[in-house]
Parts: sequence; C-alpha cells; structure tokens
Amino acid sequence: MCNSYRITPRRGSAKELHEKVSGAAENLGESLVRKSDSGVVVTAGLGVEVMRWGFHRSFNPSVNNARADKLEGGMWAEAWRERRCVIPMTLFYEWGPGSGRRKQAFEFHDPADDFLWVAGIWEEHPELGRCHSMVTTDASPLMAPVHDRMPAILLPSEVAGFLNGGSWDFQPYAGPLAVTPCASPLARPQTPDPQQSFRNFPPA
Repeated sequence: MCNSYRITPRRGSAKELHEKVSGAAENLGESLVRKSDSGVVVTAGLGVEVMRWGFHRSFNPSVNNARADKLEGGMWAEAWRERRCVIPMTLFYEWGPGSGRRKQAFEFHDPADDFLWVAGIWEEHPELGRCHSMVTTDASPLMAPVHDRMPAILLPSEVAGFLNGGSWDFQPYAGPLAVTPCASPLARPQTPDPQQSFRNFPPA
C-alpha cells in the first residue's frame, strides 16, 4: 500500500488552511515523504503540525497505513476515538503491473492541482514525538487496476466533520483524481554522490 507521497505548497488560495499547510510544507525542505519521514498533518480545530509518518511498534518501526475496517479495535482503537488527523498531499505513489516482472510506478493527483486530503490518526511516542498513520480503504475503479486499496481521501467539505470525531463510512474516493505512469520516486540515482547519504525503501 502507499508508502510515499509528495507535499508541495499551493499558494494563491484565499483559504486559510491552504496557506497554513503550504507554509508548513515549505519548512519540510523535501517534498517527498516516505515512511518514517516527517509530513504535514491537520489536527482537530484545523491546526497544522509536522509529525513523523508511521506508528512505531516492536514488529515494525513505521506502521504507516491503517485499514479503515480495523480502526475500531486493536492498536488503532484509541487513536481513532481520540486523535484523528488529515494528511494533505499533492500526489501519492503506488506500484502496479509493468513490463515483465518489473512493477510500474504511478502517481495519483487532483486534476485541478489542489491538495488531496487523506484521513489519518496520530499518537504520541515517548522518543519519536507525534507520529501519524494513513487510513486506507477499498480501491476506486480508477485505482483498482493498480492496487486493491487506496488512501481514504476526503472531499474538502468533509475535513472538518471527520476531525470532529464520531462514526465514519469510508468509501472509495469518488472525487476527481488523475493517474500518470512515472519513474519510481524511490529509485537510487544512477551515479551516487559519495558525499550524499541515500535511503532505499523498496516498493510495497
């Protein structure tokens, strides 16, 4: 499931939340967010914070996706009841069938070049600080040829209501979404700079 996305500023909007998110995105320094990286999140009251992507657990140091059908119990239950967030992004990546045995990377984005608003939850870790995880749901018809699940994208009008708590019926995203084949954002450079340290996260 989704293990990388991009968040870049979207200036020029009259909406206060867009401006707050854009300012936080500029301070990240790197637009590509991978599991265990820092990303921008919107919390209750439409506050904007930077949190690590992925809950730390003994069996996995960065659990970055939370299934919508598992939120009511287990490791997600408390965060789902008490600490919801929304993850703004400009696009997300997924890998699907390609040529031969090699998977093809695809990027999904809003056709109007606006933010996508993805449901999430967060928790406080004693050493890592605040960490968030992305809610995933069943794939839409557009997503299904690539993957059977997708981020739980909210309509802009749903953001405040989701953050306020209560029950929520997650459905495959029915809003505007475009998909484009692309080069893998996780691929190592062809000629690595010995002075630069690279992280290698294999596609899911």
